[in-house]
Amino acid sequence: MLVAHPLKTEQMMSDPSPATKPSWRFGDLSSAELMPLLQQYLIAQDTEANWQLVWLNNDGQPVIGLLPKVSWFVYDCAEKTSNSNEQAALYQVTKTCRDAVHNDITHMSYSDWQDELISYSQTYDTDNENPESVSDLNEKPSYHHGLIGFIGYDIAAHELSPAAKIERAAQPCAVLAHYDIYLAPEENHGNTGWKLTIKATANDSENDSDNQQKNKMITALVSYLDIVDKKLTDGCLNKTQLTASPLPAPLVLKSRWRKQDYQQAFNRTQKYLQQGDCYQINLTQEWQGFFDHNPSDNGTLPMLIDYLPALHRNTQAPFAGYLAVNPFNPEIKDNTSQHPFELLSCSPELFFTFTKDIDTGKHHIITKPIKGTMPRSTNIQQDHAYKQQLTDSEKDRAENVMIVDLLRNDLGKYAKIGSVKVPQLFAIESFSNVHHMVSTITAELQTDTHPLAVLFGSLPAGSITGTPKKRAVEIISELETAPRGAYCGTLGYMNFDGSGQWNVLIRTLQANTSSHDKLDKKRHLSLWAGGGITVASDCDAEYQECLDKVGNLLSVLTQENIHKYP
Repeated sequence: MLVAHPLKTEQMMSDPSPATKPSWRFGDLSSAELMPLLQQYLIAQDTEANWQLVWLNNDGQPVIGLLPKVSWFVYDCAEKTSNSNEQAALYQVTKTCRDAVHNDITHMSYSDWQDELISYSQTYDTDNENPESVSDLNEKPSYHHGLIGFIGYDIAAHELSPAAKIERAAQPCAVLAHYDIYLAPEENHGNTGWKLTIKATANDSENDSDNQQKNKMITALVSYLDIVDKKLTDGCLNKTQLTASPLPAPLVLKSRWRKQDYQQAFNRTQKYLQQGDCYQINLTQEWQGFFDHNPSDNGTLPMLIDYLPALHRNTQAPFAGYLAVNPFNPEIKDNTSQHPFELLSCSPELFFTFTKDIDTGKHHIITKPIKGTMPRSTNIQQDHAYKQQLTDSEKDRAENVMIVDLLRNDLGKYAKIGSVKVPQLFAIESFSNVHHMVSTITAELQTDTHPLAVLFGSLPAGSITGTPKKRAVEIISELETAPRGAYCGTLGYMNFDGSGQWNVLIRTLQANTSSHDKLDKKRHLSLWAGGGITVASDCDAEYQECLDKVGNLLSVLTQENIHKYP
C-alpha cells in the first residue's frame, strides 16, 4: 500500500503533470460503507473546511468527491420571477469558491446558468489527449475531472412549461460542483484500494490563492485519511468510534395518499388520456416521514446518510448516489440556502451516458429508458413467471416504445442526422425487488453541440413524465398537488472533455428542514414512486406497482426482514 507524505502532495501541486497518488485500503469497505464514515469524520476534524462530499456508484465505477474547487447551488427565487410568461424565471445561484471568504450570489435564468457551466467546462477542456477518455463505446465510463451534482425535476419541468407555474420545493433546485480532489478505486498488485486524485491544471499557479488553500487542505486531508485507514486496518475503528451517533433507528414513512386518493388521481389521468391530451402520463405518489431529535444524542438530528450502507447493500442499484448541502449545520437560518438537505438515490435507471472518442473527438450518447415493471418473487418458478409475463406484455411494450420515440425525438435535436439508433428494444433487466423492461437508444452528437446542452435540454426524462412531455408535466403538477423536488431529476457527472453519466432520480429519498416554521426543527423525508398510465392501465395494478417499487426501501428503513430474490 502506497501512502504519500503530505509534503510530497504539496510538491505535486506545483507540477500540473500526473504524479504518484496516495492510496488506502480503508479496511476493504465498500464505497457505500466508506462514504458515511468519511463524511462525518472529515467534518468532525475541520468544521471550517468546504467539505462537500458526494458519492456516485456509477455502474460499478464509484467515485467520492471530497473538496470542490467551485460549487453552484441553485434555489427558487419567486420574488425575482416575472409574472410575464415571455420572461424566463430567475433563480438564486450561490457560487462558492474554495478560497473565497464570501459566497457570490447572483440571479440568473436556467439557460444562463447552463451557459455559464458550459463556458466554465470549456475553460478546463484543454487536455484533448486525456488518457482516461475512452474510444470503446462499450467500455464503462468513469469520472476523471469535471462537474458532479444533480438537477431536480421541478426546475426542469418549470423550464419546459413556464406558463403552468409549476411549484418548486423549498430546497435546492440543483447543485453542481467542480471536483478536482476525489477518491476512486485502484487495483494495485491484485489488491483493491482507493486512490486520491488531485487534479492540477494549466490554470493553477503557485501564487494562486485557491491553489495555496488547496495545498494546505490536501496536507490535512492526507493525514486524516492515513488515520482512518490505519484504524480500520487495525480493526480498532468503527462508526461509533468515529462519531457519537448511534446506529440509525427504524424509520417509518407513510403514504401521503390513501388508496382512494390514488384512485381519484388515476381517474382524472384517464380523462386526460381519453381526451387526447397525452398518450401516457407518469403518475407518482409520495411517502413522508421525519427525523426527530434524539434526546440521548444531545438533540442532534439523525442523518439520511446513516441508512446508505444498508440501502445500497439491499438494492445494489447501478446508478445510486448521495449528495448533501450543509448537512452538519446545527442552526436553522432564515436564509433557505442554509437549510440542510440530503439526496440519497438507489436508482436503477440510466438517463444518459456520454462518451468521447479519443481518435475522432466525436461525442456519442446512450440512453436506456425503463418502462414496464413486474415484482420479484422468492420462489424461483414464480420469479421466472413474472419475468416472462413482462416479456409478453403488449401493454408494457406499447408504453416502452412511446418513451423510446419521445427520447429519439429529444436526441434528434442534438444528434448528427441519421445517427439515432435503437439497438435493443424491450430487454428485461432484473433488480433487487422488480423486473424492468429496458430499451437502448444511441446517437452521435453534432460537432457544435456541448453534452451539457443535451443534458439540460432533455430534462426532465420522458420515462418519468409521459408523452407529449410538455403537456404531461402540466397535468402531473395539477394531479400530484406537491412538488417532486429532486425526484425524477438527474444525478451524475460530466467530465470537462464531455464524457459523463447521469441517472434518472427514481427510488430516491430526500431530507430537508422545513423553511416555513421556525419552531419546526424536524428533518422531513420524502420518497416517491409511480408509473406510466395509459388508457389500457388498471388502477389496482398501477397502485401495486408503486408499492413494489418502494417496498424494499421501506423495509430497509424500518429494519424489517428483507426478501432475498433469486
